[in-house]
Amino acid sequence: MNLFAYIRNAVGLGLFAGTISAFVGVIYASPAAAEITECTNITSVPATISTQGVYCMKQHLPTNLASGAGITVTVNNVTIDCNNFKLGNLAAGASNTAVGIIATGRNNVIVRNCGIRGWRTGVQLSDGAYRVESNVLDFNRQTGIFVSGDGSSVRNNEVIATGGSTIPALTDFHGINVSGDVDINGNLVDGVTATATTNGNAYGIRTENSSASTIGSNIVRNLAKAGSGARRGIWNQNGAHNTLFGNTIVMDGNLIVGEAALRCGDGLILNGASRDNTILGTGLLGTALGLLNCTSVAGDYVNPL
Repeated sequence: MNLFAYIRNAVGLGLFAGTISAFVGVIYASPAAAEITECTNITSVPATISTQGVYCMKQHLPTNLASGAGITVTVNNVTIDCNNFKLGNLAAGASNTAVGIIATGRNNVIVRNCGIRGWRTGVQLSDGAYRVESNVLDFNRQTGIFVSGDGSSVRNNEVIATGGSTIPALTDFHGINVSGDVDINGNLVDGVTATATTNGNAYGIRTENSSASTIGSNIVRNLAKAGSGARRGIWNQNGAHNTLFGNTIVMDGNLIVGEAALRCGDGLILNGASRDNTILGTGLLGTALGLLNCTSVAGDYVNPL
C-alpha cells in the first residue's frame, strides 16, 4: 500500500487524525521566505505611503534625486517589502542629500528585503517604533541605516561600502546609527569610509542615548577614517546598561586615543557588559582600546594582530 492510500484509509477509519493532519500540513506548508505578492506595488519614486498596509516592489526602481526621499511613510502600521529588488539613487552622485526610505514619528513600520543604494542615508526612521531587517544597503554616501525610538530593532542587514559624500563639513560616517533603546543584532557592516577631505570619523555601529539595548552577533570590518578622525567599531555614546555579545570586529591597524573596537558606554566601567566578542587587529599599542568601558563577563578575545 502506498503512502497516500494508507493516509486515505486511516482517515476513513478515523485513525491518527491529528498526526495525519500535521503531516499533510508539513507537506503543503508555504516556504518561509516566500515572495510577497499580496501587497500594494510601489511602481515609481518618489512615492508617499499615507494608508496603512503592506507595500512591496516587484521591479527595480532606479532614480536620480538630488534631495528629498525615495519613499516617505506618513502613517503607522506599514510594511515595505522590496522582494529583494533595488531602490537605487547612484545616478544622483556623491553630493546628493536624499534619503531612500524615511519616516518620522511613526509606529509599527517595517522595512525588509530591500536593496538600497546611492543615497545620503539609505533608511532613516526617526522617533517611533520600527523594524529594519534583511536588507542590503550599499554605496550609500554617509549612513546606511539610521533608526531612533525605544523598542525598535535593526537586524540581519548587510551594510556595505558606505561613505564618500562630498557634502561640505560632514564629519561622521556610519554603517548603522541608532538612538534610544534599539536592539542591533546579526548585521554585517563591511566598509565605512570617511571622505578624504574631512577629518571624518568612521563608525561601524554607533548608538546614542541607549540603555538596556542588546548588540549581538554583528560583524564590523574595513573602517577608514580621514585625517585626524577616528575609527570606531561599535561605539556606545551617552548610554548605559547595554549588553554586547558575540560580535566580531576587525580594526586593521593600531588604535589610538579616541578610537575603540568596542565601547560599552561613557565613563564608568559599569556602563555595559560584554561577553564572547572577538576583536582583532587593534595593534600592540592599542590593545587596551579593544574593549573600552566594559565589564567583560566571559569569553571576550582581543588579539592585536
